[in-house]
Amino acid sequence: MNSSAKKIRAISIAITTSVFIPGGSAIAANLAYGETAFKEVEYLATNLAGRSVGTQKEQESIDYLTQRLEDFGYEPNLQDFTYEFSGQTLESPNIIATREGTSDKQIIVGAHYDNAPSSSTLDRSNLQGVNDNSSGVAVLLELAQRLEANPENTVKFVLFGAEEIGLVGSEYYANNMSQTEIDNTLVMVNLDSLIIGDKMYFNAGASAATAPELGVYRDLALDIAADLGIDAETNPGLNPNYPEGTGCCSDLESFDGLVPVLAAEATNWEIGEKDGYTQTSNPNVPGGATWHDPATDNLTFINEVFPGLIEERTQNYTQVFDTLLSTLNDSNTSTSVPEPTTALGTFIAVMIGGLLRKRDVDE
Repeated sequence: MNSSAKKIRAISIAITTSVFIPGGSAIAANLAYGETAFKEVEYLATNLAGRSVGTQKEQESIDYLTQRLEDFGYEPNLQDFTYEFSGQTLESPNIIATREGTSDKQIIVGAHYDNAPSSSTLDRSNLQGVNDNSSGVAVLLELAQRLEANPENTVKFVLFGAEEIGLVGSEYYANNMSQTEIDNTLVMVNLDSLIIGDKMYFNAGASAATAPELGVYRDLALDIAADLGIDAETNPGLNPNYPEGTGCCSDLESFDGLVPVLAAEATNWEIGEKDGYTQTSNPNVPGGATWHDPATDNLTFINEVFPGLIEERTQNYTQVFDTLLSTLNDSNTSTSVPEPTTALGTFIAVMIGGLLRKRDVDE
């Protein structure tokens, strides 16, 4: 999550040996949900700790993530941008992998790959960033691996740089979208900090507070989670600065107001200042939060205090979003995906056809 703003039962499937080759969606069909994501979390944390802007580990992360997307059959592009930080002019890229669809519509799935930088009082050169944000990157990679060729809607997987110093990469991406691209974007999905928290959340952007139709993808995600037997909630709005059903403080903000957004996170919006910053009531977590702390946002601490949680959350979020992408890309669903260009998709196609006719009358 961004340090410059206030922060903010799964289906069991037999696990087979993981093999990564180009055209990874065929291999992914034989893997348990979350299997790839869990391994990616471990790799990023163990081998690419301290991946903040301007560091060698940032560059190693870019190289690694580009290679992983190539392994899954993509041809990633780097969208370079420059910015000022700590008196230096730096350059970072957004890593963009596209699976072209058969329609002119698109879905953006994003996660930031950078870690929070060191400060004058805290050395973060060894920050693993398991929660923030190896988890989001890892789930994105598995979703990319699982997505079959020729979906109905184009899906763009975007790994954003420089999120932790002010959403720099995502703002650059959003600011460079053409009007046609904006009009054709069904939803931007943001994956950030998916592990540490008492609860799983799906939130819309702040704009949904005054335009309720923008919450339709949040509601679809919650409906899918319920169908899968996965406990998930949305921000209850106990803090008036963060209205019910909305989230904040990550790359979703760069897109909110341009396109509908759906943000996933793990935290607890009902404790502390009720702003999503206090993640857990577990007394073993100092202050109830692990944000940007090398002592707590690491594999050893998380596995000791929350055994099995990394596996659980990567599995659950991957399953929900894989199902969501399949639902939105299924031309045989009883209700078509909305046209987003007029009156916000005619109230997002009458709330995506009653949430796809309440998931085909609860199947």
